[in-house]
This record gives sequence, C-alpha cells and structure tokens, in this order.
Amino acid sequence: MKKIRQFLVLAVFVLFAASATNAQEWTKEQTDVWKVVQDTWKGWKSGDATVVAASMHEKYQGWSDDSPLPIGKQSVLDWFNSMKESMKFTYYNIEPARILVTKTTAVVHYYYYFSISFTKGDKEESEEVKGKVAEFYVKEGDKWLLLGDMMIHDDDGEDED
Repeated sequence: MKKIRQFLVLAVFVLFAASATNAQEWTKEQTDVWKVVQDTWKGWKSGDATVVAASMHEKYQGWSDDSPLPIGKQSVLDWFNSMKESMKFTYYNIEPARILVTKTTAVVHYYYYFSISFTKGDKEESEEVKGKVAEFYVKEGDKWLLLGDMMIHDDDGEDED
C-alpha cells in the first residue's frame, strides 16, 4: 500500500512540475544554465566523475540536509569515486522550478527524484529519494560553474515497511 501511495504522490508531483515548466519560456541564458544541471546529473548517473568535476567551481561548497556542514569539491569527488562501484542510479528525473540569471550569476531551483541501488557483497538494496535543490552558479568566461548548493530531501513522514 505504501508503494501505491508513493507512486501517486510522485505522479502528482511530476504532473505539477511538468505543467509549471511548460508554462515558462526560458531565455538562452536560462537554457544554458539548465543544460549544465542536466549534464551534471547525467554524469552522476553514468558514474563519470570528470563530468561532475568539470561543472563545479574550485571553491564549491554544497550542503545537504543530511550533512552537519557544507562540503567542498574534493570531498564530493572523493565520496563519488569511493561509492561509484557499489552504487548505481537506476532512474532520475529533474524538473526546473525557477531559474534566475544575471550577467555572471545564476540561481536554479528544481525538484529531483531518483532511485539508487547499493551493492554490498551479494546483497543489493535500493532507495528512492526526492526533494528540492537550490544551486548557485558563476560564469567564468563562457562556462557556468556550480559555486554552491543546498539539497533538501522530502520526508513523507512514514516509517519504512
């Protein structure tokens, strides 16, 4: 029953996000920044740390609601490289909510949903995660770089079965 409720919540979420997205027309600059977000998620899914690293500013600081403090670029890459053999993104979806762009800065707010599997020995577990992200970009030359972000995981308030 819990899986059915989760599916219904996800379906409503996707429909809402899609209708909000379709109602907006993005400028070239907004589209350029959103492409960086999309390419970075593709890098996470494919396990390509080079793509992820290329999108991040050297002074990057990111904070997830399950971390006590923000972490820097090298910490993110070290974690990613240590986990990429035992974890696999099986599915993800990202939907923009708002994108604000000035000449050299951008703020991107979006929703995310992903399914990830973890392998430890011969045991495999999967987890579904959804939430919201605020990302902050700076433009250096013609390239948008992720300077900082804050990721919030939505908690449905139910205990696991």
